Order: sequence, then C-alpha cells, then structure tokens
Amino acid sequence: MIVRYPGSREPTGLLQEAAWAHVRLMFFPTIPDHLQPDLLRRTGEYYARLGITTAQDGATGVGGMKMLRAAAEEGALPIDVVAYPIYQLAERLRADAEPFRRSYVGRLRVGGLKIILDGSPQGKTAWLTEPYLVPPPGEPAGYGGVPLFADDDVYRMVAECFARSIQLLAHANGDAAAEQMIEAVARAERRHGRDVEARRPVMVHAQTVREDQLDRMRSLGIFPSFFPTHCFYWGDWDVASVLGRERAYRISPARSAARRGMRFSLHNDAPVVPPNILFLIWNAVTRLSRGGEVIGPDQRLTPAEALRAVTLDAAYQHFEEATKGSIEVGKLADMAVLSANPLRVAPGAIKDIAVLATLKEGVPIHVLERAHLPDALAAGAADAR
Repeated sequence: MIVRYPGSREPTGLLQEAAWAHVRLMFFPTIPDHLQPDLLRRTGEYYARLGITTAQDGATGVGGMKMLRAAAEEGALPIDVVAYPIYQLAERLRADAEPFRRSYVGRLRVGGLKIILDGSPQGKTAWLTEPYLVPPPGEPAGYGGVPLFADDDVYRMVAECFARSIQLLAHANGDAAAEQMIEAVARAERRHGRDVEARRPVMVHAQTVREDQLDRMRSLGIFPSFFPTHCFYWGDWDVASVLGRERAYRISPARSAARRGMRFSLHNDAPVVPPNILFLIWNAVTRLSRGGEVIGPDQRLTPAEALRAVTLDAAYQHFEEATKGSIEVGKLADMAVLSANPLRVAPGAIKDIAVLATLKEGVPIHVLERAHLPDALAAGAADAR
C-alpha cells in the first residue's frame, strides 16, 4: 500500500509491506559480487559479538542465496547459517541444484522453505479475526488486515512440503493467518500422514495466536517461534492503537505455550530489531515496553525458560538438538561466555550482561578485549587470532 493524504492521490511517504519494493533499488543498490563475501563475514562477526553461533535467514531470495553460497565457498562465514528460501522461488533454486540438507557446506545449509501469510501488527497489516482497535488511514472500522494468499493456495503449498518432507516455516502474525496455517497442516497430515519429527513445521511470530489455536498447534506438532522483543518496541502502540490492552497483553503468548508443555523458540527478527539475544531474553522475562508498562504479566517466562528457548529448543527447531543447544560431551562446543549468569542476576539486569567470548566448535571467534578469561580459553583465543 502506498499511503496517500485523505481525499487526494498525493503520497504521504509511507510505503507499507511490498510497496517499498518499487523504490528499494533506488536507495539500496545491488552490492557488487566481489564485496558480498566480506559483507557476510563482517555480519557473522557482528552476530558472534552478540554470542550467536547459528543464524537463520528466514526468507532467502535468489540473490541472497547466491551471496550466501559465494561466502560459504570462500570460507567467509564465521557462524552457521540455515537458509529458508521463499516458497515461490523454490523452482528457480531447484534449477540451480540447491539441495535441502541437514549437513553444512562451508557453514551453510538450506533447511526448508518459507511462506509469508500476512504482515505485522505494528504496521496494521497482520490478518486478524477481530478488527484493529484503530484502523489505519483509509480503512473502515471493521478492518482486520488481509491475507496474502487464498486458502487453497496455502493448502497446496503446505501439502507439497509435507509430501516431500521439507521443513516449512510460515510467517503468521495475526490469528486469522495462524488459522490458515493450522488448517493447512491439518489437511496435509490427513493426506500425507503424520510425521512431526521428519517435518517440524514452524509458525514464525505466532504473535496473536489464541488459546484454542495453541491447543491445536500442540496436537499437530506445529512449533511456534515467538517474537517477545515486540513488547518493548511496539507494546505501547499495541495497547493504544493496534489491539487494545486485552489482546496486546497476549502478544507472543510464550507462557501459554509453556503451560502446555510445548517446545518453542524466541527470535529477534533482525533487521526489524537488533539481533541481541540477551536483550531478547530480558524482554521475554520482563515484557517491559519502552513506556515502562508490563505487556502481559501472565505471559512472562522465567530466565531458565527463555534461555532454553534460544539454545536447546532453537537447535531442536533446526533439527540440530543432537549437536547444538547445550554443553554436553559429543556436541559442537558452540557457546558464549557471559559476564554474569542470567539465571542468577535480577531479571532487569539480564540485558546488561556482556558477551565476553563466543566459541564456534570450541574455537574462539570473538573475545571482548577487556575480558579476563581462563588460561586455556585465553590461549585458544590467541591461537585463533
């Protein structure tokens, strides 16, 4: 949508969702091929400084896949990257012989496919069953967002992924979009049988899923990946204009999922917000908004639950729980060394914990200059440098 001033065709300057693509290349020119590996190397180093050893590229395009592959071939990726190409691009990628795999080549693998079912709550483009508290300019009082695909198209895409045992990630912010995915998975299971461990379908964001939907997601094996930092950045806006207090207080209902014994992960959705994992844990535990309001005290997680959701259960989401996510004999020794224990400090102090070092497969890939590390780790860091 190109937003325009009321009663005119004059644009206000606000471009919503796909409309920005019309001017994207004007402001963000294509990066020359020879610079791409170094750009991704420096991006990986930035992630490493935040304690991250595995990143997910959640909607990879053809150009993005080319960049990642070139960086992998040059050995430029300091951390693992799991790419999920957009479903509609699968044929072009398939023609390029890019396989779905569980093993990495040059720290890159393609984990599955991604479909995007709606927009965002903060942009008032998420697809809801109940209308927005205050509709966006030019929309009627009953406006609740719009779907990006017809039901039959979603059913077909999900069924194809199930038939080929390809892991599917579906972006669904609104509960109507969540319903579309839930029904698609239910139909695909009836048609192709149930094998949750082989497929592990993921609902990305799941921000406004209802209690009854969580029950069905649990029974169908749909894995939610919540976005709790939304509480900080847009919680006040959700209460005042988007959803109203009752619905806003259930945004990213991780506690409701935990009560059901569901496994789930937490994510930042960079570059929408910075990929700061400790800030993510802090917001999942406190659910504080920028204005200081607790956005849904009943949906707060314990520090241990939040920590598990960005480590062991995040690894499970990627089918990597046997090699990552916890410090155990036989695993890869992907880990971060922190300045304090997030399970022991006051919840409000979690965001202030520093990442002293990050290790990838036991080798330091980041060491904070002022860090005082154990002798063995310091020696390894010197060797790595």
